[in-house]
Amino acid sequence: MRISWLGLAACLAFWACGSDESDDFGGTSEPADAEISGNEDPDTGDKQEPGEKQEPGDKQEPGAKSEPEAKRDTTDKEYYIKSNLEATGDFSIDTVYDRYTGSYTYRIRMGNIVWYSQRVTEKATGDSSVCYNRQNGNCRDYGRLFLATDSKTERACPDSTRLPTIREWNVLESYRAKYAVIDTLMDLKYGGSCAMDSVLRCSGKDTTGYYLASDGKVYMRKKGKEKASFLKAKDSSFYNIRCVGYPDFVESKRELPPCDTTRQNPATRVYVFSEKENYRCYPEKGWLPDFSESCPSKGKSIVYNDTMMICLDGIWQVADLEYSPDTCNAKTKDSLMWFNGVNYYCTGESWRNLTPLEDSIGVCNKRRAGVNDTVIAGINIELYHCDSNEWRKAELSDYVGSCDDSSSVYMHDTIDFKNTRYICRGNGWSRYTELEERFGACTPEKLFMFENGTYNSVKMQYICDSTGWVIYSLEVVVGKCDSTMTGTIVKSGNYYSICRSSGWTYVGTLENTYDSVRVCIGKNNRHVMDGQDDPEKPYTKTQICYYDTVNSNYTLSYKEFPKCYKEDEGKVYSYSEPGAREYYCGGAGYWHNYFDDLPLCTTKNMGELATSKDYGRVACTEKGWRNISDLEAKYGVCSIGNNETVKEFDGEKFICLQEDWRRFKDPSTYRLQLNIGEGR
Repeated sequence: MRISWLGLAACLAFWACGSDESDDFGGTSEPADAEISGNEDPDTGDKQEPGEKQEPGDKQEPGAKSEPEAKRDTTDKEYYIKSNLEATGDFSIDTVYDRYTGSYTYRIRMGNIVWYSQRVTEKATGDSSVCYNRQNGNCRDYGRLFLATDSKTERACPDSTRLPTIREWNVLESYRAKYAVIDTLMDLKYGGSCAMDSVLRCSGKDTTGYYLASDGKVYMRKKGKEKASFLKAKDSSFYNIRCVGYPDFVESKRELPPCDTTRQNPATRVYVFSEKENYRCYPEKGWLPDFSESCPSKGKSIVYNDTMMICLDGIWQVADLEYSPDTCNAKTKDSLMWFNGVNYYCTGESWRNLTPLEDSIGVCNKRRAGVNDTVIAGINIELYHCDSNEWRKAELSDYVGSCDDSSSVYMHDTIDFKNTRYICRGNGWSRYTELEERFGACTPEKLFMFENGTYNSVKMQYICDSTGWVIYSLEVVVGKCDSTMTGTIVKSGNYYSICRSSGWTYVGTLENTYDSVRVCIGKNNRHVMDGQDDPEKPYTKTQICYYDTVNSNYTLSYKEFPKCYKEDEGKVYSYSEPGAREYYCGGAGYWHNYFDDLPLCTTKNMGELATSKDYGRVACTEKGWRNISDLEAKYGVCSIGNNETVKEFDGEKFICLQEDWRRFKDPSTYRLQLNIGEGR
């Protein structure tokens, strides 16, 4: 009796450390944390001697051809592999709709192969398969169980697919660790297993899942455990299966999986969308085009980049609405469907396109009756009201009241609607402009107030005008530039502007049309026209007129003359050039021309008036003799010395600017008499 109890204790101890499953249902597994070393074969666990040639099935570069696989160890030893492979290569999920069964399945690409998510529930021709406990409902819910030793089992997989190898199950494990969505899409059921003795015995449903591999092994997962085990299949046992294959289609050639030439089944065909033709995998040649667009079976459809493709007339093509998986009837009335990039609405009888308005704010139906919604058009807002089955332009009474004209009681009132601000301007409710969002509504109380801001990263000043916030401009402050103001000068800050036909323009170089002395014409050939004195330079840039009397054209060229200051007054200079003239220094920074009937123009007679037979009325200025304008003849010479001087002549203001008197708008007459504030 003592011996029996010891024996029983030993048996219990062995049972506690061993497999959770009976040996009749798939053998035993190693502990969940078992490892394989770097020299073990990843499919058998056999040691590989150092320096031994690596067997096929080892990791290879994407796109490389594989060699024929070595035969696996088929002894009865216990077998377990923990996935020590990294999830490398492409991973993608394609949604496939079967319009005959009305169901979606998934094709999950992991590296070189594609896993089919659907459970295998149907018998293969002539196979030995069963439903768990011979109940058909179990085949539907968990998948059919197939005899491990039946050569016809693989026929249960769809065309161009097969049973996965243990290595491929091992790759699945590595991707499971990286992509949690795989468990959801694959939905590997805990369907148990069965064994045939004198009778069929089944166990493990809802606790353990067994999936047959093509190389005599079984992939086992227990409910509540992260890691899977790999067992040796029992000859008389029945297991679930899943199928793998090549993808039916890829986007481009670079996404074609490695061409697997180790299997003796017919060459696999894959449709490459970018090439619009099929490619086949040929032994020793790899992937080659077969110059066709044919697809595998009529009515077969796939969802590719949110577009449903269907196999019709022997080729892949974009599916029409009639092939949509969703039906429109009384039960689905008012439902929406997104199909091939377009939104559709179910009227209860058929699908129809959404109108642009419905696409923006949704469909108006009985459920949404009385709802108000908005469409933003630029800075304006369009209001809509749902009257049971159609949108209409909303009456303002649907919101807060009328804002049709300036007499509205809501004039200049603001409202906050859907986290957006609006203001009543008398022509409907308008959305705040971008500037009003920053500075507040531009209302009569803020008229002509200034704010500081930026525009395109440039600091700007803004003013509240009768039209709203606008960028500060001369027209806003000074007034309009029209025909009555043409030629008028205004001053803004330190800058002058002139009214031209194009509007207020910054003063650059102003023309003096009265002057013929400093114009490059025939009689002024080789005369000095202008000069530039840079104190940093040892010379003065002097502009010379070259007039071509033959072709009646001219050129202005700068020459480097000596400095010309007070101490140089009267000095003569001539540059070395054939036909060059002599010039004299006026003493005020500029070199002058000699005139036969005019005296020298120097600092001693600056402002002197004279008359020349060739040029008429002239005045001596810093730049030499020049013609004077009618205003200068009347009010005095405008020269560099009195530049920017403002005088009033005959009731009008004039300013001396660029050697002429010009009409000037007094700042006291500007539209706005305000100091620009600091802003917000």
